[in-house]
Amino acid sequence: MPQKIFIDVAVELPMDKTFIYSVSDNLSNQAEVGKRVLVPFGKRVVTGFCIGFHGKSDVKGIKDIIDVLDDEPIFDEKRLKFFQWMASYYFASVGETLSLICPGGMNIKSQRHFYATEQDMQERSGVRPVPASLPSNGSIGGSKQVDQGSEKTNLADSIFDVIRNNSGISLGSILNKFRGKSIYSAINGLKNAGLVREELKIRGKIGEKTEAFVSLASENSGFVISDLKIPNSSLHIPHLHKAPLQARVIAYLFEHGETALKVLRSKIGGIDSAVKKLEQKRMVFLTQRKVQRNPLKDAMPQAVLHEPTDEQEKAISAIYQGLRDNSFTPFLLYGVTGSGKTFVYLKAMEQAIALGKQAIFLVPEISLTLWPVRYLTAMFPGKVAVLHSGLSDGERYDEWRRIRDGKVDIVVGARSALFAPLKKLGIIIVDEEHEPSYKQEEGVRYNAKDVSLMMGKMFNLTVVLGSATPSVETFYNAEKGKITPLYLTRRIEDRPMPEIEVVAMKKDRGQGPASASSKQGSGLPLQAVSRGQRQEIISEKLQSLMQKNLGLSYQTILFLNRRGFSNFLICNDCGYTFRCLNCSVSLAMHRGARLLKCHYCDMSMPIPDLCPECQGRQVKPVGLGTEQVEEEVRKMMHGARVARMDRDTTRRKRSHQKILDAVDKGDVDVLVGTQMVAKGHHFPNITLVGIISADTSLNIPDFRSSERTFQLIIQAAGRAGRGDIPGEVIVQTFNPDHFCLRMAAKQDYEGFFEEELMSRQGLLYPPFSRLAILRFEGNKETDVEIVAQKAKRIAENLIKAEVGGQWSGDREKTAHGLQFADIIALGPVQAFLSKLKGKYRWQILLKGKDTKSLHEFIRSILRGLEERKHGKVKLVIDVDPATTI
Repeated sequence: MPQKIFIDVAVELPMDKTFIYSVSDNLSNQAEVGKRVLVPFGKRVVTGFCIGFHGKSDVKGIKDIIDVLDDEPIFDEKRLKFFQWMASYYFASVGETLSLICPGGMNIKSQRHFYATEQDMQERSGVRPVPASLPSNGSIGGSKQVDQGSEKTNLADSIFDVIRNNSGISLGSILNKFRGKSIYSAINGLKNAGLVREELKIRGKIGEKTEAFVSLASENSGFVISDLKIPNSSLHIPHLHKAPLQARVIAYLFEHGETALKVLRSKIGGIDSAVKKLEQKRMVFLTQRKVQRNPLKDAMPQAVLHEPTDEQEKAISAIYQGLRDNSFTPFLLYGVTGSGKTFVYLKAMEQAIALGKQAIFLVPEISLTLWPVRYLTAMFPGKVAVLHSGLSDGERYDEWRRIRDGKVDIVVGARSALFAPLKKLGIIIVDEEHEPSYKQEEGVRYNAKDVSLMMGKMFNLTVVLGSATPSVETFYNAEKGKITPLYLTRRIEDRPMPEIEVVAMKKDRGQGPASASSKQGSGLPLQAVSRGQRQEIISEKLQSLMQKNLGLSYQTILFLNRRGFSNFLICNDCGYTFRCLNCSVSLAMHRGARLLKCHYCDMSMPIPDLCPECQGRQVKPVGLGTEQVEEEVRKMMHGARVARMDRDTTRRKRSHQKILDAVDKGDVDVLVGTQMVAKGHHFPNITLVGIISADTSLNIPDFRSSERTFQLIIQAAGRAGRGDIPGEVIVQTFNPDHFCLRMAAKQDYEGFFEEELMSRQGLLYPPFSRLAILRFEGNKETDVEIVAQKAKRIAENLIKAEVGGQWSGDREKTAHGLQFADIIALGPVQAFLSKLKGKYRWQILLKGKDTKSLHEFIRSILRGLEERKHGKVKLVIDVDPATTI
């Protein structure tokens, strides 16, 4: 009897262990480390990853795997070690980190679906019996309701109506519809009563795309092409003279050959009936053929024509040497905006390809993939792939498959592109490395920049971090020699940097203008603006420059990092504000959609005419958003072509590209937008940038708020003056004396860095410490607070034991050689968003000088709490958080 094979399987669930499965004889030759397997897991079926083998196992009741899903491994032992490190560092499961390799929708899993039973169908006209497991004072799905029905019965009744009215529904949909309710007992009661049945459905398999093609029939079909008697000038088909549409189809196919059916429709019109009749006459063939989804089809290749500057040549040479050394070589490409960092990236990737290596190019925003893709497709036709969430599941799968099959040398995309299965990876480029969007805020909370460096270290890669405004931590590491700095100090063709002017905004007429001679020692011209009692949106100075720009046919960007029309609505009679039911935030007004929306959970409601509290009519918008700025510009500049670029206008597929193409073609005079417009784009005709409110990011209660504000101003300003016309930048603020605005106006990154570094050192913030947040989430605030307080007591005991040399602190220190005395635990306090998506949130902020000590400290707290889920309270661990709020 052949010996059973046992494998270790990691599943895509937040569980800190792997599971042993057996492999049947018919699958034993297919099972390998690195392949995905379909496995039973409780009552479900899920995708797992084979990460090892066992010769024998003492575990009882081991189940067989259902299937092996891959023909060849999607990761090797080396990559497995990397993902195991990632799981350990970010307190995730190995299965969760390995799932990052696969595009969305690729992994197969089962989903519970519920349907009304035949018993229900027979009882539609009457009152159904109450399930035995539910109270008897209500009805389930019947036409009558007992007035005093219990909450449990009413919930079951509502769930049943949803199941019946939708002809079946998934458990996930029920959970979303009845969020926060105890639905499981209600569903079990419905099942026990025989009113609903449950089915498991397998989902997640992405199919290959097929497309219909039409071709002329061959001679063997009884239709001979020569019988068409085609003169030089036109096509004559005697027996089709009464069917002109069919004749046009034949003529087109004769001239162009086999053609996709959708192309025929676009060229001729509604031809489906004509094609069907031609097929019946055996004059054409209609066939289905597999086609490759191509997300790059609209990207027009753009040749790189100019020669490198001296500074660029030095940077390219240094990177080339790193590639040749085949060792971990990290670089910081620190270049002012418009200095040609993209050119250096392109040449570095060209060198990597010449050495037989492959490249990953990361960008922080989907919209920023456009220009590198255009350049790279011109340099490497057919060898470039894109991976980001803006693609459909099918497009991502096809691109991923091209990468896996070795048909691609360069992958461009957002943070998830880092895990593309390239087999000969040689270089990773992280453009705009300072951007917080490289941090994943759900699931595995990794930072793509940090993970790129670790991947480079483990795989001996060249890693290039690029920015005009590096993060404080990255620049500090470059100063300390951990990263090699490469400098680009001048713009291409020595174009001048844009002039930045800070304008002091004021609300009240009586305040009067600020002195124009107030320079703060930095040459900042200040100008106060007041018009009536309301806050002015666009200062007179900025208005004047915009009108001048429009008259000269130049383009303007207006930047405000807040979408919507206003921050919130308030009743001027009673002070009532409209707040989200799920989150501790006000609902933002979106006047174009006639909705109040939550920007965190997407809850929405119609804009009311009356205050629900006092029935007053004085409901007014407060604050500012991009939608209101757009409206103001349209009123102010009649005839100007205005576009807006934010999450509301870019929800549709390729909407980013359409807006940017319009700007590039000169079809937009003023582009209003959030941070999507503030970085990476190269439009030579943009000569003016207006930053509507620098205070939006400056007033966020986070230790990085000054850094974020400085970076946003410099990056937004960098869009101006990239052509032959010098650029101008207006920064509107209520805090003109803030040091980060003074340094931004001088475009003095080093000055900002030194001042910011001093403030962080005193408060022990990065780069002088490592941070982690323990965030507790649950449906009841009292439960959340209790668990958070328990975690704080455990943390305090660990620190006291270390300082006093007693209890388990000595054992921890002896076992791990680590010290907890230097760790600081702040909190617990309510999170800045104390309620998010229906969950109450408390948090503890941990600071530690040593990474290993901090991680072991967290593990000790976890051991004290016994498990990640403490009752109904979930613990989320965020290592190296992008923000502390």
